[in-house]
This record gives sequence, C-alpha cells and structure tokens, in this order.
Amino acid sequence: MEAGDVYGLRHPFSGAIYEVDESGAVLITTKDGRAGRYRRNGSWLDGEVFDVDPQMCNWVGGVRAQHRLQSEPKVS
Repeated sequence: MEAGDVYGLRHPFSGAIYEVDESGAVLITTKDGRAGRYRRNGSWLDGEVFDVDPQMCNWVGGVRAQHRLQSEPKVS
C-alpha cells in the first residue's frame, strides 16, 4: 500500500471514509480531516470523531466470506 492510498468506503451522507487500519480497527476520516478509530461494532476506541454509522463500521470491519466460486481461500 502506497502513502495516500485509501482502501475503504465513503459514507453516502457524511462523506467520511471508513477503512480498516493495521490493528483491525475501523478508521473513520471526515471530509475536514478529523479521524477516529472504532471497533467493528461501532464502539469508540480513540480519536476526535464521535458521530459514526455503526452499520458501516460492521460492514467495513467485519469478517470477509469466501466467494462460492473462489478455489482457494483469500489470504489477507
């Protein structure tokens, strides 16, 4: 991953970016640059962002299933 690359989802209403960090927590970065870290259930860990979407945290930080047509498990 190069510096500046984003592998996450943009929230459709707030515009915040939801992505998983190295520790497995969900990192939320708002449009104005504030950031916060949350567990995948939406509970706060640290940072200055307090208004997040818990469903989006679960979707981004949740367990990835193997596709039924995938022959080998995906290593992440």
